[in-house]
Amino acid sequence: MIQIAVCDDEAAVCREITQELSRFLSAQAVECNVRQYTDAAAFGAEMQAFDLVYLDIRMPKLDGITLARQLRRQNPACIVVFITGLRDHMLEAFDVEALDYICKPIERARLRRSAERALQQITHRQEASILVQTAHWCKAVRLSAIYYCEVINRKIYLYTNEGVLEYYGKLKEMEKQLDTRFFKCHRSYLVNLDHLKLYQDGEIVLENGSRIPVSRLRHQELMEKMLDYMKD
Repeated sequence: MIQIAVCDDEAAVCREITQELSRFLSAQAVECNVRQYTDAAAFGAEMQAFDLVYLDIRMPKLDGITLARQLRRQNPACIVVFITGLRDHMLEAFDVEALDYICKPIERARLRRSAERALQQITHRQEASILVQTAHWCKAVRLSAIYYCEVINRKIYLYTNEGVLEYYGKLKEMEKQLDTRFFKCHRSYLVNLDHLKLYQDGEIVLENGSRIPVSRLRHQELMEKMLDYMKD
């Protein structure tokens, strides 16, 4: 499910973009949730929730460029497309790494091309990596590079082939970002079955030599998961 926001102080423009995006993504068999905002401040309070954002530049009280800069700090992976009647802010749009800059009146073909490019980026990112983020840094981590995740005292330790990343978070939230190659073998561990070398005596042994405990309650589920995984 792709989360999309359309923020423009003109309600008619919001509806036009929403309808066109919904038609296009439906034709691509892509599930999406599009939220409309005519109040920039209301969008600013929820901006961290979106994968793709369409922003007007000239809005009362808070302009789109300022919003985009805030968005980059809170949600660096989000894709930004400017929809505007102004043609003199393109350099600022590049500064915030906008995917596109579409001038009003909106051409449907241009909007669809932009949506297609955004969809390609989102799909690739969702399939290939997760974004690990703290207050001071963020890093894209390939799923194939992760051996396992461990949580200790509200802190997540992500063991990868490039070292260990640690940050505050919840294993439950991490689990939502991962795909079917990952299995929760214990309340404190998620393991990548791609790197499983051996399962014996209640322990998973990974290719990097790590030994991960498996709770007794999850033993049978793990055996079934391994069989299904090998079939796939």
